[in-house]
Parts: sequence; structure tokens; C-alpha cells
Amino acid sequence: MKNDITIKNSSMDVYDYCEKNGISLAKIEENEFVAVPASYEQGHFFAQETIDFLKFCRENDSNHKYDILSDGDITVRSLHSFDIWMPIIFIAQSVLLPFAINMVSNYIWEKMKGRETENAEVDMTFIVKNGFQFQEMKFTRNLSFFFHLQELKNQL
Repeated sequence: MKNDITIKNSSMDVYDYCEKNGISLAKIEENEFVAVPASYEQGHFFAQETIDFLKFCRENDSNHKYDILSDGDITVRSLHSFDIWMPIIFIAQSVLLPFAINMVSNYIWEKMKGRETENAEVDMTFIVKNGFQFQEMKFTRNLSFFFHLQELKNQL
């Protein structure tokens, strides 16, 4: 299993995507966390966990605003595996990155309770606004990593 973290300047300009697709900039200016689509050969798609994850965030955190980068219907890309493909999350301020990672960890913990022994990977990407640049943090870990992380958090 591959366990990988990469950080690089993002090739996706969220503002440019909004302009090209007729999406109001208010989506990213009025929300701290926004799910954005990934680019694939046939166009842009949202990860299969997008709607459930945003719903989870809204139910468990009333202090921040969450939205999806779309003004209409969305296309979701479903994969036929046990792996968990989290949405790409745009984060308006770099100081919120640890909070976003914690929300993802909590979501995965809740979703996978009772399935701790499954051999699956979690794939997630954060795009963090840092001044006028965007940095991308891509994170792929075995599911067991999140259970160990949650156990450590519960002991605190």
C-alpha cells in the first residue's frame, strides 16, 4: 500500500474555474471550506464522498461555512472499490488546514465504524489559499492510519 503526502503549488486556480464555468465567486468568498471538482478526461467530477462529507460537516460544525463549487447539478464520479475518495477541499485560510484534516478524520471514523479491518486506502486533497497562491496537499493513507489517529485523539 502506498502511504504518501505531497505538497506543491496547485495547478487549479479556483477563481479561474468559477469564471470559466459561470459560478458565482461568492461560493469561495463566503465559505471557509468548499468542495471542488477534480478534472478527468471527460470533464470535471466530484468525488463520491462529496455530499455525505459536506452534510457531516454541517451537522457537526456550526462555526464554519461549507459549500460545493457549483451553481447547479453536479456530476459525481463513483469508483468500484473499497477505497474512500474524499472531495477536493478548498480552504480559504491556511490556518484552517488542521481543522479540515480533523473533520476528514472524524468523518472517516464515523463512516467506517465496525469495518476497521478492511483493506482500503483514503485519498484526499486540500487546496489551500496562501496569499495570492494556491497550494495543494495530496494525502493517501491506509484506512488503518485513521483508526490509529482517532484512538490517539480519544486518549487526549
